[in-house]
Amino acid sequence: MGRQERKAAIRQLVTTERFERQRDLLQRLQAMGIQVSQGNLSRDMQELGVHKYKDARGVAYYAMAAHPAPSLPEALRQAISNQVLTATAVQFTVVLKTEAGSGNLVAAALDDTDRTDVVGTLAGHDTVLIICPDANAAQALQMTIGTYIGKNPVA
Repeated sequence: MGRQERKAAIRQLVTTERFERQRDLLQRLQAMGIQVSQGNLSRDMQELGVHKYKDARGVAYYAMAAHPAPSLPEALRQAISNQVLTATAVQFTVVLKTEAGSGNLVAAALDDTDRTDVVGTLAGHDTVLIICPDANAAQALQMTIGTYIGKNPVA
């Protein structure tokens, strides 16, 4: 089975069944005769925009993002990878903690991109507040930014 067929199966499963652990999804795929390593499953899920959400009871589960996380332009990737320490989604916002004095630099890099998932930014000395159109967009953006941060990216 090719990668596109495997990704289609993952998309179908995640939209029709509830998976609280990635291991459960992996086992379900294997039961369907689809062999995939944990690493490839993680990459496929990231590319598909599958993220972990919490329900009203606080139980985490995997679901497709309403707003798939697009890739970032090179200048923004550089600013994030060099200056951002953590990214935290809070409701319809994302809070970035940056190196001291880098808040404005990162916010300017975000403002210079034409993104539909960023309504606006506010910058401080070491913090950037990103305002998104909704909570799903904020979570997707947090995950995208998290892929470019080194240590402990998602708070």
